[in-house]
Amino acid sequence: MKATAIVWLLQLFISSSLSWGFGAVKRSLIIPGTASSSRAEFLSSIVAASSLLVPVGSTTAFDGGVGGLGKTRPQTGVVFRDEEAAAATTQSKLGDVTYELVSPDGSPAVVSFNAPWPLLQTAAGIESRDIGGGFESAFVQVTELEKGSEIKPAQLKEAIFSSKGKFGMYGSPTDIKLRLVSPENSKSPAIYLVAFTTLTPAMRESDRKAYISAKTVGNGLFLLVTTTTAVRFTKLESSLRRVAESFLVVDAPKTNLR
Repeated sequence: MKATAIVWLLQLFISSSLSWGFGAVKRSLIIPGTASSSRAEFLSSIVAASSLLVPVGSTTAFDGGVGGLGKTRPQTGVVFRDEEAAAATTQSKLGDVTYELVSPDGSPAVVSFNAPWPLLQTAAGIESRDIGGGFESAFVQVTELEKGSEIKPAQLKEAIFSSKGKFGMYGSPTDIKLRLVSPENSKSPAIYLVAFTTLTPAMRESDRKAYISAKTVGNGLFLLVTTTTAVRFTKLESSLRRVAESFLVVDAPKTNLR
C-alpha cells in the first residue's frame, strides 16, 4: 500500500511539471499493479524521469576556464607568410629559429632568433620555452607602427601587456617599469628592459622581468620578448640578453605568396 502511495505521489509531481515540458515523463511512467508493469520497467521509468530534471546547459557552465578567465589563444599579431611552411619549421640543433612573417601592411619579413629552449609547435605564434621548469621563454609579438614614426614605450606596453596578450590572460599586468638599454641600429634591434607583475592561473601575483627586442619592417613593429621571473633574472641575465640580441628582422624577398 505504501509503495503504491509513493508511486502516485511521483505521478502527481511529474504531472504538475507539464508546464516545464515534462509531458513525455508522465506518459512513460509505469504504475505497479498494471498488466504491463514489472520491477525493471518501473525502475527504468524512475531513472528516465530523474534524468530529465537536470537543467539544460549545465555541462557547459565552466566553458572558458575557471570563472571564464582563461583564453585558449592569446593575440600575438603573428601572421605567417606561408602557414604550411611555418607548421613544418623546426629549430636547429644550435637553437636557431627562423620564420617568414607578414607586416600589417603586407610587407614580408624574415624573423630569426637563437634560444636555448625548445620551440613550441603552436598555431598561436612563435615561442621558445623552458618546458622543464617553465620559467624562461622567448616569444614573438607583432603590432602596427606608422611608417617613419619612432617606437614609443606606451605602444610597447599596449602590445605586450594588454588583456589580449600572453601576460594578460588572467588580468592586465601591473607595476610596469620599462626603459631603453640599447638603441636600434642598422644591424641590431632596440632593446628594452621591463619589470612587471602579472597573475598566474592560480590568481597569484608573479614578479617578472623581460628584455624586449624591437625591429621594424614596413609598418610592422616586430618584438621578441625574452622573460623569466624576477628572482631568476639576476642569475640568467647574461644568457637572456644574448637571446634578445640575437633577434633579427629583415625584408624578405618578394614572391607570389603575398
